[in-house]
Amino acid sequence: MANGHAMIALAAPLLLAPGPVTGGPADWRASPLHDPITLYRIDRPRSPVPGPPEGVAALDAAAVARLAPHALLIDVSPVEAGRRDPATGRWTLLAPAHSIPHALWFPEAGRAPGNPVIIAHFLGLVPALAAGRPVIVFCLADCWMSWNAALRLHRAGLNVAWYGAGRDGWAASGRPLAPVIPFVNKEK
Repeated sequence: MANGHAMIALAAPLLLAPGPVTGGPADWRASPLHDPITLYRIDRPRSPVPGPPEGVAALDAAAVARLAPHALLIDVSPVEAGRRDPATGRWTLLAPAHSIPHALWFPEAGRAPGNPVIIAHFLGLVPALAAGRPVIVFCLADCWMSWNAALRLHRAGLNVAWYGAGRDGWAASGRPLAPVIPFVNKEK
């Protein structure tokens, strides 16, 4: 239990779907909505997701709640009402945002192809923040941005789990959401 891999392994009875995932007869990998090389979803990110990326465990709300004290929770939900200032990297929100308590919010880090500055900042900062802990990535229900972000972090060598139900599933399970502010992604 001392390392992150053991923490994710503890969630095994609560996994919803192991990777790899296929979409049945019409495999989603052949879809023009996905980059054929990276497999990232590049269009219409708000649509049903069949399961986690290959090599990434899927968690339900109970598993997230159990693992959260020992994990780094990363929210990659988009900013629904607001904008980012490229000069400062600060986000201006037109309305308060809420997420799973203690989550760090990296808006747009799951978009593909995405802003290279945001993605580089995300991939450079999350490993240091994780400090050996497992990382749980989420977004909103039926959103490919968390799938893309989980795959990015997995490819970067992190121990990643995916909570596909996201903020919506957390609230629907009767658990509270907490105010959250976006991480700053400063242009270089």
